[in-house]
Amino acid sequence: MGRKDEYQLDYLDDNRRFADQINGALFGGKQIVRPEELETEDSQTAGAVPKSGAGNTRTIVDKARVWRGKKLHIFVVENQNYVDYQMVLRNMLSESNGYRKQWKQRQRVHKEKKDLRGKEEYLSGMKAEEKYAPIITLVVYFGTEHPWSGARCLYDLLDMEEELKEYVTNYRLNLYDCQEHDTFDEYYTGLRQVFETVRYAKDKEKLKEIMEKNREAYSRIDSDTKEMLEVVANVKIPEKFKTIEEGEERYNMCKAFEDMRLEGYEAGVAEGIKKLIKSAKNFGVSKLLACEQLIQQYALNETEANEKIEEYWGD
Repeated sequence: MGRKDEYQLDYLDDNRRFADQINGALFGGKQIVRPEELETEDSQTAGAVPKSGAGNTRTIVDKARVWRGKKLHIFVVENQNYVDYQMVLRNMLSESNGYRKQWKQRQRVHKEKKDLRGKEEYLSGMKAEEKYAPIITLVVYFGTEHPWSGARCLYDLLDMEEELKEYVTNYRLNLYDCQEHDTFDEYYTGLRQVFETVRYAKDKEKLKEIMEKNREAYSRIDSDTKEMLEVVANVKIPEKFKTIEEGEERYNMCKAFEDMRLEGYEAGVAEGIKKLIKSAKNFGVSKLLACEQLIQQYALNETEANEKIEEYWGD
């Protein structure tokens, strides 16, 4: 299992984040599922599925919780960093297997109790009035390159005439793609910062604006969210921006972002100065005139300008 998938699997071990993911994606931020109501389900896995190229695999993260203690709901959150075009089929199979597992568990109990009556109950392995816990599967797409481009329901995968739809049962994907959202106010944990950063990873000005509006949150990112941001959004937050608050590590992403922008600006200036000096030399411009241009364009003093000319003129 890769480092990115390990962090995604661990990140939602926290029931606060797990509940936040469900409430934000499925219930528009309404606090329907509460962390204290969640119980661990045995089936927490990170399974490998094929990707292009012989012998290559990608890891899919599956995580389940039982809600309100009686398996009334089972939530499986799958975090996707690439588009899996057969995700609809995977989910259908996963949920079908989940229901069959519930049936087999009930069947074993009935065999032990010998409480099935009549031919129908005996052959069915269950009583007519029995009900099963619904299974809700949520696919969370973290892709930064482009929005989800795969099927969203079974109909999308079928080559089918319109008049046949009435007789073919459809299956719909519960998909959360942060690329389709502009705001993330429905999240109350570090997931909000994760989704905002992934969504605007390529729009640095928009990300800066968001960070300024939510400076308090971005100035004290917890260590788990910091690691999640680094592996999902490729955002590096150096250790020098770490502080300790009440025994917990916090990171100032705002200062880290400003530092990166400053470093980027300074690197751009250095490259611009170098190009100006090289161009001056190639076109036969004197060092004196090149020095004047550096002073004018980059606000250097005469000593600094001459030092740069000596540094790059002979390269």
